[in-house]
Formats: sequence, structure tokens, C-alpha cells
Amino acid sequence: MTEKMNNTFGAMLTVTMMVLPLGLAGCASGPDLSQLNAKVDAAQTMAREAQDTANEALMKANALQNTQNEAIRRADTAQQTANAAQRTANQAIRAANASNGG
Repeated sequence: MTEKMNNTFGAMLTVTMMVLPLGLAGCASGPDLSQLNAKVDAAQTMAREAQDTANEALMKANALQNTQNEAIRRADTAQQTANAAQRTANQAIRAANASNGG
């Protein structure tokens, strides 16, 4: 789901970066053009920074997911070990009961 959100965000960012300059350029006249370019550059910089932040958040989420998966794997292994120990204990109890005539 995080990857889907990242892809959606990236697509929206790309469309915004393409459409915004065109829309703003249509409103600009001579002297305003340099101000418009500065605003577009600032918007693109902010968009890149937002994308970088989103990518960093995604990397952290992936790292946490990997940690969680490892914890689950270890818990499963511990549960299997506990189950084996319980089976061994049950066998020992049955053997003791059998040798005591029970």
C-alpha cells in the first residue's frame, strides 16, 4: 500500500510540475516572467524536496517492515521449539506413567 501511495504521489507531482508552469506562463507578461520563473523554480524545488521526504519515509517504513518480518520469523521459530519441548515432556510423562503401572 505504501508503494501505491508513493507511486500516486509521484504521478501527481509529475503532473503538477508539468501543468503549473504552463498555467502560470499563460498569465505572465514581460516583467512578470522572471518572477514567474522564480516561483516555478521554487515550486519545483519544493516538489523535489517533498518527493525526497516521501522516499525517505518509504525507506524507513520498508526497514521497519523488514524488522517486523524478522521478529515474526523468530517468534515462529521460538513457538516451534516450545512445541517440540512440550511434545518431549508429554512423552516423558507417558513413559513415567507407563513404568509406574499407570
